[in-house]
Amino acid sequence: MSIEAITFDMNVAGRKIDGRTMEAKRFRSIGLELADQLGRNPSASERLLLMNTATLAMLCEQATADLLASKAVDQENYRRNVTLLGANLIKLGLAKKSRDVSKRDSAGMDDFGAALIEVNAGIS
Repeated sequence: MSIEAITFDMNVAGRKIDGRTMEAKRFRSIGLELADQLGRNPSASERLLLMNTATLAMLCEQATADLLASKAVDQENYRRNVTLLGANLIKLGLAKKSRDVSKRDSAGMDDFGAALIEVNAGIS
């Protein structure tokens, strides 16, 4: 089974977007990289998520560039965009949902490490 070459449509809201601008090239690049990472031809719903994810990634990049140029950044909007970007990546299966890794969760997972901790705790 072979995967067709993935294209990233530049028709947005019924308009053909001029792909020659720096922003359009970056948008297409992000979308193609994400589609490639997906590893298969995206379904229609996945294409929508890819387009929205590329948009959010660009907004986050833009805020980062502004911050590095000592320009004011709306921190609340930035945090929202980062959160939404992460959620979209999880929906696409391109990132894993983080989980709480506490001592309780990890107890007994590494017997050798636990034994070393016990021995070192007894020495001091």
